[in-house]
Amino acid sequence: MIKSFCPKIFDSFAFSPSLGASGGILIVWNSSIFGGTLLQVQQFAVVIEFVSRHNNERWNLVVVYGPCQGEARDNFVTWLYHLNIPVDENWLLLGDFNFLRFMDNRNLPGGDLNDMFIFNEIIGHLGLLELPIKGRSYTWSNMQDAPLLEQLDWFFTSVDWISDYPMTEVLPLARTASDHVPCMVTIKTSIPKSNIFRFENYWLELEGFMDCVDSSWQKQSRKGHITARIADKFKSLRMCLKRWQKNISKLKTLICKCNSVILLLDELEEYRTLYRHESNFRIVVKSHVEKLLDLQCLYWRKRCTIRYIKVGGENTKFFHAMATERYRRNSIASLKIA
Repeated sequence: MIKSFCPKIFDSFAFSPSLGASGGILIVWNSSIFGGTLLQVQQFAVVIEFVSRHNNERWNLVVVYGPCQGEARDNFVTWLYHLNIPVDENWLLLGDFNFLRFMDNRNLPGGDLNDMFIFNEIIGHLGLLELPIKGRSYTWSNMQDAPLLEQLDWFFTSVDWISDYPMTEVLPLARTASDHVPCMVTIKTSIPKSNIFRFENYWLELEGFMDCVDSSWQKQSRKGHITARIADKFKSLRMCLKRWQKNISKLKTLICKCNSVILLLDELEEYRTLYRHESNFRIVVKSHVEKLLDLQCLYWRKRCTIRYIKVGGENTKFFHAMATERYRRNSIASLKIA
């Protein structure tokens, strides 16, 4: 099941099963980058210690799915309050806590003040620091015409985490299917990219591709031998495709722009009910995102080939990070002339 939606490089996982249609936690990782040790599995949380294969740095991840009510909620509160977080370790806690911290964490009047006091007391007791979500006030919607919006998803770190990883950010993504806003926790880095030409399989699905190929192939070649003419035509085709691809938008950019539109409409919905044409436009954009994601699937499928079996980590972020390190080491910042 996991292999059906995760890239092959994510070969390790831990989970807490769902109860009916609610709950459930799944964590997947690449064992060539991180070694993962499962510390706890609860009905409402999974705790894993990760160790970097690169520099042996250790950090702990806690992913929670807080119960809404009943005895399970009481057990979750008790477990979270007594969670042991040493002051000299790096911890990242995230997930759907199903708690509000303040009255303005929902767009409509209401909220349980006692729950807010309990949640804030736990945060203070554990000495956690909140990672704010950039540009969003709420993370959950009941998906009604006049929606109830709340912030139920939270991201916290230990004090040491902020010192070691000061560029940690939580970025909201477009809510395309779930009633929760997907979020991405990032630690920024920059990796140089190669400028070599690559043919992309998804080009076959784009308008204008066959016209470009046909016009290039019809050009006359001055080469004498048949094999030389074919090689010359392929070289000409490569140049034509390089020029053609500059005129098409990159998939990542298109998906990013569509998600930005969805994100903008989601944010607007926090202040007022969307008009009919705005709601319909969001549906159209979500449908377009699905088509773009299908093309992106073709893009990445090409990169999951037998070559990965031969060269291993070349397709991993760890390989990219090592390439960046070599790039920095080999670069010449300045020359001193005596």
